[in-house]
Parts: sequence; structure tokens; C-alpha cells
Amino acid sequence: MTASSTYLKKIRFNVSKKINTAFIGQYRSAFKGNGLLFDTIREYQMGDDVKNIDWKVSARMNHLYVKQYQEERELNIVVMIDFSGSMDFGSQRTKKDVLMELSALLLFLAEYTNDRVSVLLFTDHVEWYFKPKRGRRYVLKVLNDIIHYKPKNRKTDINGALEYLIKVTKKRSVVFMISDFIDQAYETQLKRVVRKHDFIPVVISDPQESRLSFFGLASFYDLESDKVLYATETRREDLNLKQYGLEPLNLSTDRVVEHDVLEFFKKRNRKRLHR
Repeated sequence: MTASSTYLKKIRFNVSKKINTAFIGQYRSAFKGNGLLFDTIREYQMGDDVKNIDWKVSARMNHLYVKQYQEERELNIVVMIDFSGSMDFGSQRTKKDVLMELSALLLFLAEYTNDRVSVLLFTDHVEWYFKPKRGRRYVLKVLNDIIHYKPKNRKTDINGALEYLIKVTKKRSVVFMISDFIDQAYETQLKRVVRKHDFIPVVISDPQESRLSFFGLASFYDLESDKVLYATETRREDLNLKQYGLEPLNLSTDRVVEHDVLEFFKKRNRKRLHR
């Protein structure tokens, strides 16, 4: 048995233990109702929204008719995974370890609820795109391919990944972008995605990044450029995702993934109830 197949079995076992009825319920209710499906035509009744009047049918029947919709139960899930070099960083475990655990969790949740799911791997190019499908066989194949995959590039281009998403995803979807978001100049594409999709930025960090302090000139190894850089201070300018109405799911290499994910689902459900 290879190391990668052992790793896949370990992920399957760990994730399966963590997913229970309550977890699935929180996930389903957190994202339900992202779209409406046309159901039928019926006669207009006092109090109906005039925006739902079907004027063509009404003219033909010489009486007002409205379109009736039902909540779309099937979700379309997109998992965007940052495979750039910075995801190899971690003081206890790497960001990529967290990324893999979350990806498996989202894929198995989609399988249990019979949702269609697609996966996009990106660096400074879109490296691989798995078209939307459902079912256990598909989920296991995708996880296996991700574990075996060796990225061709190490830099990051979030803008390019979002642009590709817009091209290939025509139907409104729940989009999880898993990254440390160490990049710039992707605001324009982000705005376009947010207008069309339910976009969830999953920000993975390591405590070392916020605790790092030093005096004088220090050298750093850049995981994305393979170069040694020298600096007298550390500075990271993050995009304020909340200014776009986004509520990030924040994960850290020193915290339990499923705990933060479940709390995120619960918080989202509480907001839905108070709308």
C-alpha cells in the first residue's frame, strides 16, 4: 500500500467519524434556498406578487396567471483549492494539511446530501478542473487525484482562478475558495463572482504569521519564488473581504477544522433566521 493511498484511507476514516446527522443538517440549512425552480402556472390571487405574473399566458387566456416556484433543493458546490507554494507553510502542520482535510469534509458532505460538486485546483494558472458530478465514486476519485497531484507552478493568481470560474460555472453555485489569500489585484473578478454566486472565502493562516517579530535585517525563504529575500520588517496587506458583504471562514493550522466549520454553519443559520 502506497503512502498516498494510506493518507486517503486516513482522511476518509477521520472525516466519516466527524460527519453526523447534526453536522449534515447544519450544512444543508446553511446553504439551502440559493435558487428557485419554476414549478407551475396558476391563476392570480389577491396578494400575489405582480412580478410573478406571466403576461404571455395571461394574454392568451384572457385572465391573469402567475408563475409558481419551488425552492431549489439541489445545491451546486464548487471547491476552489489554492495549490501554490505558500500552502506548504506551517509551524505545526501545513496549510495544505488543513486544506486537504477541509476539501475532504466538503466533498463528503456534498456526497451525503447528493449535491453536485466540482473542484478547481489553481496556482498562478488553473491547473485542473473536475467537472460537476455527484456520488461516492466521483468523490473518492477526486480526493485520490488531489492527493497525488503535483502542481506545475508555485505562484498565486486568484484573479485568474476567479475569471476561469465565471467562464465554466453558469448556474448559481455555493463556491468555497480555500486559500491563504496572499495575493493582490483580484477585486474586479471577486465583485463579479459575488454578484452571481454564494461565495465563501476560506482563509487558512498559521499563528507564526501573526507572531513573527525580529530586529534589523532578516532573511526569508519565499516558498513561491524559491528565492531568499531580505527585509527589515514584515508587512502583509490583506484584502478586506467583509467590504464585499462576505463572511470568511477562518481556519488555522493550530485549530480543529471541523469545529470552526460547524461554528461557521451555525452562525450562518442564525443570520438566516433573523433576516
